[in-house]
Amino acid sequence: MSKKKKPEAIVPSPIPPKIPKKIYTLPIKHLIALSLIAVVALGAYANTFHVPFTFDDRPNISENPNIQIKTFTFDQFERLARNTYKETIRIFAYFTFALNYYFGGLDVFGYHLVNLLIHIASGILLYWLLLLTLNLPSLKEEYNSIALPIAFFSSLLFISHPVQTQSVTYIVQRMASMATMLYLLAMLLYLKARLSQGRKRLLYLIGMTLSFLLGLFTKENVATLPLFIALYEFYFFQHLDLNFKRKKILTYVTGAVLLIGMLMLFVWGKRYFDVIIEGYKTRDFTLMERVLTQFRIVLHYVTLLLYPHPSRLNLDYDFPISKGILDPPTTLLSILIIAGLIGYSIWTAKKMPLLSFFILWYFGNLMIESSIFPLELVFEHRLYLPAIGPFVLFAILVVRGWEKVNERLRLRLRKDGLPTRTTDTPAGRNALPRAGTDTITRWRDYPLWVFFLTFTLLFGIGAFQRNTLWKNEITLWEDCVKKSPKKARTFYNLGRAYHDAGRYKEAVEAFQTAFRIQPNSHLGLKALNNLGAIYIEMDRQGEAIEILKKAIQLKPNDANVHYNLGLAY
Repeated sequence: MSKKKKPEAIVPSPIPPKIPKKIYTLPIKHLIALSLIAVVALGAYANTFHVPFTFDDRPNISENPNIQIKTFTFDQFERLARNTYKETIRIFAYFTFALNYYFGGLDVFGYHLVNLLIHIASGILLYWLLLLTLNLPSLKEEYNSIALPIAFFSSLLFISHPVQTQSVTYIVQRMASMATMLYLLAMLLYLKARLSQGRKRLLYLIGMTLSFLLGLFTKENVATLPLFIALYEFYFFQHLDLNFKRKKILTYVTGAVLLIGMLMLFVWGKRYFDVIIEGYKTRDFTLMERVLTQFRIVLHYVTLLLYPHPSRLNLDYDFPISKGILDPPTTLLSILIIAGLIGYSIWTAKKMPLLSFFILWYFGNLMIESSIFPLELVFEHRLYLPAIGPFVLFAILVVRGWEKVNERLRLRLRKDGLPTRTTDTPAGRNALPRAGTDTITRWRDYPLWVFFLTFTLLFGIGAFQRNTLWKNEITLWEDCVKKSPKKARTFYNLGRAYHDAGRYKEAVEAFQTAFRIQPNSHLGLKALNNLGAIYIEMDRQGEAIEILKKAIQLKPNDANVHYNLGLAY
């Protein structure tokens, strides 16, 4: 009987086998989505690269010596920060304008290119943030299967909507779009931190803090970010449980929000208190009138989101002021509607947290510019960040509604004995089951995509058309005069545009109208002074002297008026 040979011992190789590294690639569906976001933005804003400086672009950029740096040195940027901080904390926004000037001077192409890239980046960050949010453990079961279309369609609406043109085409309103980009980045980094551990979490939190600070030094409305991070934590991680003893992270987040709020109040409280006190001295409305009017304006913004036809969009609104809670009666109605919506969002928070959160997003991100500060009453660029709330809610409403339609169709097919899944057909019985492989998948998906892409196309065309009015200052201000025919500033700016184009006769008429609307105001004085200057250029010195003497009666110590009067003599 032969003995069995013992198997030879396996000697481990001294050279470890090559383990292929895990390569992280972006799935094709996300590449397509991101590409479409960029293409839609480029299409909607293709006609904006040569839009000239206008309105507040002049004092902030083209006539601002602080941003006009020619050497890239620390001293130059230190001077920029020091001189800018005297007037505003928006230092980072001016820093980007300074970089534009350094690389391209006052060539508007570079400024518009940066604005468009910021807009695209904001759309991509929104897409990414929504994808991660809808796949959180608290939302995944309900939204995982429809996370992609909701995130994608929300981003397309955000990118293409005509109301966003003021934040992208109007160069100085990079402040609004870049603040939103940094706001979304900070929220995304917070979410990544919450889903990570150890060193990664720390790095994400550092990035979040940096984004918050840069955003705050871009535009003050980023101050709401800590509040919305706390709400995000409370809604989607803590499941609206207020038991602080059992929720350490909620305690930390709430404490951080309170600490940040106290620090901001300590550092900038006096500055903005003085702004409130002094600002109303130059306004033609009181603090109470502004607050009451804002309720109507906030709902007016909603109508612009629902029906953003270019004929309804305006750079310089002449919005009627609310003199009392019933003057006009729509003031009280607006207060009740807004209170009802906020109350409904709180009441439904447990049942529909996404609905609740994004209703609060809209109102919460308007509360700085639509509150007690003596700012201009209404501007469309203030919608850039708050509009995300309604866009997401609309996308959810349509996608969820379409899902219900499909469910009914599936039940009807099943009732009629028709196959509803690939495995119910002879050819598909041996196939592996795959989620969403209904025989009606094509019928189900295509109309939804066609619906949103049609919306995107219409919005993109609307944005493109609106941007045509920005091509020069004359077309822009003629549009404003048409929509705000009783506002002196629109005629004043139109007069300047006519003057710069050498159309003196039309400039004279515009300045005369501006003075007629506001004869005793600072703007009326400027209109008279410009009118006198135009008469001098037209060799009508006698009329210039008469006009400028009238201006001196309004303000005897104005140096510009005396200078022009000297020229006339």
